[in-house]
Amino acid sequence: MSYCCGSMTANSQIQPQDAKTRISSINTLRGFALLGILLMNIIGFAFAFAAYSNPVFDDATYGINSLVYGFMELFAEGAMRTLFSMLFGAGLLLFVAKPDVPESKVEQFFYRRTPPLIGFGVIDACFFLWLGDILFVYGAAGLLLYFFRNLSPVKLAASGFFLLACLTLLHSVNHIEAKELRQNVSAIEALSGEAAKTEAQLGVMAQWETFFSHRFVSPKQIAGELVQRKSGYWVNVVSQAPITILLQTRGLVFGSLWDALAMMLLGMAMMKWQIFNAQRSTRFYSVLCAGGFAVGLGVNAYEIFQLKASGFEMYWSGSFRPTYEIGRLFMALGYIGAITLSCKHQVLCSAQKALAWVGKMALANYLSHSIICNSIFMGFGLGLAGELERYEVSPVVVGIWTFQLVLSSWWLQKFKFGPAEWLWRTLTYGERQPLKN
Repeated sequence: MSYCCGSMTANSQIQPQDAKTRISSINTLRGFALLGILLMNIIGFAFAFAAYSNPVFDDATYGINSLVYGFMELFAEGAMRTLFSMLFGAGLLLFVAKPDVPESKVEQFFYRRTPPLIGFGVIDACFFLWLGDILFVYGAAGLLLYFFRNLSPVKLAASGFFLLACLTLLHSVNHIEAKELRQNVSAIEALSGEAAKTEAQLGVMAQWETFFSHRFVSPKQIAGELVQRKSGYWVNVVSQAPITILLQTRGLVFGSLWDALAMMLLGMAMMKWQIFNAQRSTRFYSVLCAGGFAVGLGVNAYEIFQLKASGFEMYWSGSFRPTYEIGRLFMALGYIGAITLSCKHQVLCSAQKALAWVGKMALANYLSHSIICNSIFMGFGLGLAGELERYEVSPVVVGIWTFQLVLSSWWLQKFKFGPAEWLWRTLTYGERQPLKN
């Protein structure tokens, strides 16, 4: 199994890779990231979406449910999305690596490729009913990403880290403001119930209610969301539409776009440094693995401790954590080091191949997460939203993993691409692509 992609200097254009190389490394990483994403995303399907960032909203703060929460926070939250975004950036370089095609034609293909991805995102969010869709964000980021393709890896990495620094500053400001607001509310709540609240105190309490409602985590909103989930299909389409529009407009501009773009830029840098294609030394990947996990697990454990010590307050939830970007980035680097090292030395080849099949059908498999999960949890399916414990959802994840591993292998033995990938390629190149092997 060959991993050689040809030599490449830091500033040179990346060369196209053969199919075996892609399957061996990049698709294996992509398959791993895709399956890992489901570990977190299924929480948003099985419970009120608020439970994604804080276990208090599905009463998972103790016992086995707390252990499941802790495991996912340590090993999966943020890291899988980071890895997936990095690989999207690497994929852009693979796509534009067409040395025999004029650059104007490559640019044309690229900008015909991106709108369909945005369309897939709209379908996933609006009609497959996944509020946490990332395809729309990736499509929007992709429109900007093309302008960075010829930068050196150093400049790409610097751009990515600059965006991460800005996001970290934003998280820190949000953390401080939310913590201060909570402390003010606690001080007011500690006053005698008979004492009349001043206008300023009433204003603080109103701010606190607004803080929760804007994040869709008030008790009333959560109860309403679970009732809605158990309703029919069109009720959910109509009810979720305002939230989806908010997430894909304001949420995109003030958060998710820069989150995705930062990691994509780092992924492009790592691709140019030949990290994803297993071309670096064993020592390099060993250090990347050990250092990534050491820092990532340490930061994540610290965040979990702070969340529990605070009584599961919102200011230690999700991206309100000042150290959020550090933990997820280093965990992703740890996974890259471990998996690419196994690819380099051909360890667990059967597992690598199975993950690569899933990765090669990443778009189809990602979209099917929404279809499968909503069939299980929505009212027009089995209606299990809010009915299971967190630990009971884990076997569902394993079942979906098994299904996708088996189906991807079977499908790609018969066809060249996954069904969504085939449609995407057909729309990109403007002509029907061959599907059967």
